[in-house]
Amino acid sequence: MAGVIYRRLGGLEVSVFALGAANFGGIGSSRKLVGRGETEAEAHALLDRAVALGISLIDTAGTYADGASESFIGSWLASRGPAMRDRVLLSSKVGIRGGLGRKHVFEEVDRTLARLRVDTLDLYLSHVPDPATPWDEVLATFQALVKLGKVRQFGLSNVTANDLWSSAASGSPGFGWVQNRFNLLERDDEHNGVLEACVKLGLQYTPYSPLAGGLLSGKYSLSGSIPEDTRIGQRRDLYAKAWSPANALRVEQLKTEAAAHSLSPAGLATWWLLHCPFVTSVLVGARSPEQLEQLVTQALNLPVNGELWRTLSSPGE
Repeated sequence: MAGVIYRRLGGLEVSVFALGAANFGGIGSSRKLVGRGETEAEAHALLDRAVALGISLIDTAGTYADGASESFIGSWLASRGPAMRDRVLLSSKVGIRGGLGRKHVFEEVDRTLARLRVDTLDLYLSHVPDPATPWDEVLATFQALVKLGKVRQFGLSNVTANDLWSSAASGSPGFGWVQNRFNLLERDDEHNGVLEACVKLGLQYTPYSPLAGGLLSGKYSLSGSIPEDTRIGQRRDLYAKAWSPANALRVEQLKTEAAAHSLSPAGLATWWLLHCPFVTSVLVGARSPEQLEQLVTQALNLPVNGELWRTLSSPGE
């Protein structure tokens, strides 16, 4: 397998893949689905394989499975010895419940650090914008966390272009990067000003949901209704928009190109995202260590291919 590539994110060197831990103990931040994700043992096995593959960045949030995701990572770190802490960077998020007010953020970061069993969080993001808290106040709060040694770098997630311009109005040093949903089927940030703002403001970009919740795995036909007994069905609030006839054609094209290059559709979709010029690190999730290894291996082993990348970028042309 080709070796994992590393890039700079803020002042840190990160792998071009980050292990997304949204399904450790539950499914994302949904309280209704706590207990429906990976068990602690399964999470530990995924973390072990991620490190073995050269992945150095682990991404979670305080609301994932009501804190269980962070707790699973913390127990894994504790069980693997102090040397493991030096091998990985930990990223978490705050604000999806309780907002981004200073008091709440200070309380939440301490809860996160306790669950992760660490003194410092390498990366911290606002999970969603908080209409009740101006961005200059949020920025001041995160800067205070850095001064206290609780956080090293900070960024923004699930934001619009207006959020980016507002957050930059207070001057530098500001937020360092953006983590939004972006994949072959969900490319809004190309057209809504987010990527343009990132370029002009010098912000890096770490997309999540590279497989559109599984739609790009090739296992769905995207015809008829969304199947209830799947993760797509459980989170239709996030992915129903992408379940469309137009995207069905795009998935079929992806499957055809993947077969021609002896790859899985998931591997090729991840390869495409990895080679987007604005991407620093891609958040990947998997149900098993084997799935994680296949995804990473395939995305890394296919060489740069400008024609294939452009074909996937402009389906039907």
